[in-house]
Amino acid sequence: MNIEDVKDNLKKKNYKKALIGIEKILIENPNLEQNVNLKGVILANLDRVIEARECWFNAIKINSSYFDPIYNLGDSYLKKKNHDEALKYFTKASELQPKNFIVHFRIGYLFMQKQNWDKALSYFNKSMDLNNKFPNTSFNMAIILNLLNKKKESIQFFKSYIELQPDNIEAYYSLGICYREIGDIQMAEKTFLKALKMNPEYPYLKGQLQFMKNHLCEWVNYNETKKNIEKDIAQNKKAITPWQALSVIESPKLLKDNTMLFIDNKEFNNQNLIDKKKITLGYFSPDFCEHAVSNQFKQILKLHDKKKFEIIGFYLNSKQDEKLYEMKTYFDKFFDINQLTIKDILKLTKTQKVDIAIDLAGYTYSNKYQIFNQRCAPIQVSYLGFAGSTGLNNMDYLIADKNVIPDSCRKFYTEKIIYMPNTFMPGDDTQKISKKKLKRKDFGIPNNAVIYCCFNKSYKITPEIFNIWINILNEVENSILWLNISNDQTKLNIINYAKKMGLNSNKIFFTDRSKKYEDYLEKHSLADIFLDTFPYSAHSTGYASLISGVPIVTYKSETFANNVCSSLLMEADLQEFIAKNLLDYKSLAIELGRDKEKLNSIKNKLKENFLKKRIFNSKSYVSDLEKAFYKIYHLKKDNKICSDLILDY
Repeated sequence: MNIEDVKDNLKKKNYKKALIGIEKILIENPNLEQNVNLKGVILANLDRVIEARECWFNAIKINSSYFDPIYNLGDSYLKKKNHDEALKYFTKASELQPKNFIVHFRIGYLFMQKQNWDKALSYFNKSMDLNNKFPNTSFNMAIILNLLNKKKESIQFFKSYIELQPDNIEAYYSLGICYREIGDIQMAEKTFLKALKMNPEYPYLKGQLQFMKNHLCEWVNYNETKKNIEKDIAQNKKAITPWQALSVIESPKLLKDNTMLFIDNKEFNNQNLIDKKKITLGYFSPDFCEHAVSNQFKQILKLHDKKKFEIIGFYLNSKQDEKLYEMKTYFDKFFDINQLTIKDILKLTKTQKVDIAIDLAGYTYSNKYQIFNQRCAPIQVSYLGFAGSTGLNNMDYLIADKNVIPDSCRKFYTEKIIYMPNTFMPGDDTQKISKKKLKRKDFGIPNNAVIYCCFNKSYKITPEIFNIWINILNEVENSILWLNISNDQTKLNIINYAKKMGLNSNKIFFTDRSKKYEDYLEKHSLADIFLDTFPYSAHSTGYASLISGVPIVTYKSETFANNVCSSLLMEADLQEFIAKNLLDYKSLAIELGRDKEKLNSIKNKLKENFLKKRIFNSKSYVSDLEKAFYKIYHLKKDNKICSDLILDY
């Protein structure tokens, strides 16, 4: 066998034949560095890594300037994640061939593995300067820029990659998500549609596409697509992410099953508490910036008893704004962990001696559920961010109440439940409403109309609930529907659907998002009745509605996500507006819209009760929350087994 036969066998993956051939050749001439290097390549393909490296070391001894074995050693160490050794040999290789783009690419990939994004980008840029037609460079740069929240730059590199590799569905999927995250819903939909044509069974693609259609209120074949997604979940197919499923799926069982498909569940990992004077609480969230969570949660942080609790914030986002700077002041310590690896975050929480880690994100945007999956603290609690079970073996508790998790649905939650005595939803009873004295005419809505509003995001609106809204508007004289939607295509789709269903489009009005929360509350107070969505009810928006003095009509079903407004209405002592079914929902909304005197009485009562702290009392809420944390801490410390925890004082 000659050297060409060896190379031919290597190319055909006949590695054993190739090895026999190269060994025979080396017996005759053991000092030809190219052949010694080739033997190393064959051995590496046979997964005989140690022997392969010996060959490459020997090749370098024969010729210290020979590029191939030096590069191969770097690659070998990189594959085993021995980054220091890999970098040493790649650096030597780059000195020998400074214009070899693939060496710079591999060094960039090395730093990408280490999550050193700046250095990774630097080497990828060097590689791209030498060869801008190598697709993997564009793809990796797109991934890193996306992680750095530089979405528009990321999009350009994904597009560059697709030009070079037009059949790669992963690139289309990732590009679609980038478009979604910058709010370009139409482009996201188009991109997901292209991917769907390539492979309709690609994981989570159906859900992504449906979510975009829901954002656009594009309801053609809605029920058919929904049933298709539900069927996929029942067949253990990955069709929709846990968070997106909340706005589509009505069954708590399917929601739990779907979440279990999403996670790579780790085994239960027990950690012991360290005995100390204060209980250390670690709050993890991407929403300490300008967000509904920060607006509602800041008063809770302010009122925490700092004599008994040390409060640490762990920030999961890259967004920097004034609200973030304010929120930082409410913590004893604050860490920006957006760019840290999971391993480094676990080290940090251990160093900070966190006793109770509270996940305020779940599976929502910018989450890092993996740190809870691997356990970052002796006690872990899911709270507020994700309205459902995390399904994680290492998530010990879920904070809820008896309204959001009815007894009949308890079995669909893997965590032990901390049942708050009133609503689980926190609030800020010092929240001020703008004093701008806004009027309806400021927003172009009729002054004397009965204003039904829904300020929920458009993806929560389903054709089923919108059809009921149409019936309500047709039944209540001089009524209009006020929606918080700014996307022009979504507006057009809603108008066209309403016309098709026989509603005068003049009865629908739109408003844009307010920049300041106080202005948003003042604007909200101009409405008369909030019409809730199904199967994903208003959460922070529902809270905003009630403290603005606007009653809500909701429909209570079986899922946590759908029952939040029911919980809020119980807190506000307006349980009569919790419908048992959608027919009851319609009747309640019509009745309230026709009774102006009753409506005004309720609105005044809501505003007065909030101002006098009879509802959503922050001090009382924090007291209950701290009792819960104190209880689960001592149960753990005393090695006592606890099931659910019912707070009823």
